[in-house]
Amino acid sequence: MSSDTERLFSAAFIHEKIDIPYKYLTMLMTKLAKADLLDVTRGRNGGFSWSKGVEEIFLIDVLNAIGENNCTNCAFTESDCDELNPCALHDAYKVPKNALVAMLTETRLSNIDPALL
Repeated sequence: MSSDTERLFSAAFIHEKIDIPYKYLTMLMTKLAKADLLDVTRGRNGGFSWSKGVEEIFLIDVLNAIGENNCTNCAFTESDCDELNPCALHDAYKVPKNALVAMLTETRLSNIDPALL
């Protein structure tokens, strides 16, 4: 989708542009709309547009909206891993994990190549 918040993009257009399954795309778009990241205009000339400027939306917002923010989970164990119950790789993973969280919370959609939006 474009960084232009006024332009509407149909699900069919986005599907063709990024080549992901249509059903999966519409599920993602619905979740983004429910999280107030997208506006939906129904009807023949309808489509999706960003609900606010891309400079106001962070990558973490998108992950939270689609239920894919696993950044606080341990990547190496299914059990709880924290400072009190560290897994074997807890200390080694702490630095890259913190860097990932920082990148997701500090990167705005406006920082991404517009061709990808």
